[in-house]
Amino acid sequence: MLNRLSINNYALIDELSIDLKTGFTAITGETGAGKSILISALGLILGERADFKAIANIDKKCIVEGEFNIANYNLESFFENNDLDFINPTLIRREITPAGRSRAFVNDTPVSLNQLKELASFLIDIHSQHQTLLLNSQDYQLKLVDTYCNHQDILSQFKSEYQSYLSKQKELDELIENENQLSRELDYKQFLFDELEEAKFSLEDKTIEEEVNKLENFEEIQQKLNQIMLISDNSESSVSSLLSNIVVTLDSVRKNDSKIDALNSRFNSIWIEFKDCVSDLENLASNYNIDFDAKQLLFLQERFSLINKLLQKHNVNTIEDLLEVHSNLSKDLEQFHSMDKNIESLRNECYKTFSMVSKTAQILSKNRISILPNIQKELQGLLANLGMPNARVKIVTNSYDKLNAKGYEDFTFCFTSNKGIEPKQISSIASGGELSRLMLCFKYILAQKTSLPSVIFDEIDSGVSGEIAHKMADLMSHMSKSMQVISITHLPQVAAKGSVQLLVSKLETSEKAQTKIKELLPEERIVELAKMLSGKTITDSSLSNARDLLNT
Repeated sequence: MLNRLSINNYALIDELSIDLKTGFTAITGETGAGKSILISALGLILGERADFKAIANIDKKCIVEGEFNIANYNLESFFENNDLDFINPTLIRREITPAGRSRAFVNDTPVSLNQLKELASFLIDIHSQHQTLLLNSQDYQLKLVDTYCNHQDILSQFKSEYQSYLSKQKELDELIENENQLSRELDYKQFLFDELEEAKFSLEDKTIEEEVNKLENFEEIQQKLNQIMLISDNSESSVSSLLSNIVVTLDSVRKNDSKIDALNSRFNSIWIEFKDCVSDLENLASNYNIDFDAKQLLFLQERFSLINKLLQKHNVNTIEDLLEVHSNLSKDLEQFHSMDKNIESLRNECYKTFSMVSKTAQILSKNRISILPNIQKELQGLLANLGMPNARVKIVTNSYDKLNAKGYEDFTFCFTSNKGIEPKQISSIASGGELSRLMLCFKYILAQKTSLPSVIFDEIDSGVSGEIAHKMADLMSHMSKSMQVISITHLPQVAAKGSVQLLVSKLETSEKAQTKIKELLPEERIVELAKMLSGKTITDSSLSNARDLLNT
């Protein structure tokens, strides 16, 4: 349950702290005093999106903090799974900075909004005024049926199995689509693969361009090399002979002059290097002093042409790229040929998963349909106690041919409050006051079945008055015996049923307006109820009526 709510720097609230009790608490106040602001602020610590415009003083942070008693609600696993300290009472805090940043904490540990929402779903339910529209939602009506069935374990199992089935079915559909795509491209890919396979490219083909250039210029290279050999070493005036004479001549006089000795060493080094070059030149020239191989040139030219053609065809630049293309084509073809087996295997998995989730859905269906008479009976009984003795509720089952995320069916709640009129969809027949009573009945059933610690009603009694207001207050009072009930109301009949009454007021000064809240003492409650009964002018009669309401 919610023990305490403190709000700082939010909308009209500068600083406010409320201590809340077990049982039934009524919150009253004039329209515009700020009761809805309390709900909005509470929504922040329950994971709702932050409205940064709600920060009153833009130079300070907005902080909303709630203290919750979490004992006896089996929440230890949630705290353990989310790596949070399980502490009772637990503090939930939300901070909004002037810069627009929002942070949330559970027992001073930062948490995400999704974690906050999940925790809040175990702690409190807020019925805001617009939520009455949910009565027309088949999802909300299905929620009531499932909650009444008390088969949460089976429902969770179904959702898990259904997601698994969808995942496998999606994988199967994608695999079949890939097969169809590959099938359309198969002949072409096979042609490309065979073309590369026949070419038998290897990394040795990287040198083919150089080999072609050598053979195409064979005679010129041969001639030039022989010419260089003649100049270098094969004549009396060759470079080799001249260098040799220079070295011998310098050597004969090098002892007489240190500079000559240095030059001699340098020429000697040149002579040695030159002889190495001549040796390499002889080895290179020997490769060209053979007959020209025209067939080899033709073969290499054709292969070089083929390489360039395939490089352009596959839009790549190197032999390594072509080899990678060949490898990828091989994998695609291998994948295609193994797809039939994979598809058949996955199709069998889908069938097994569908069979499993279908059986679970059938259990849900059996539970749901069997419990419908009980829901109808209980709703009619509750509505009779709320001044609609002729109310009839009929729950129509909408069956699906195919399994979906809800199972094999959902439901439409039909209603009538008058004899002789067939029940119709709630949206087409219920008045505002009837919707309020229907919603309270729904909330009553949901609260009893889920055993939530707390529920907050924001003017759920809208559109009713008189004796019906008394009866709605009695129902909320009955709920408060097993949970904390907080009701924001304008009706004195409802406010009087509260074991505690909190008054929200707006204090206006020349500078700003501020929302305040206080717990009313017994005599203050009488005065406030009298105001609610008769307006600002309090009469003896209204005071007497207020005392009677409190003593009822």
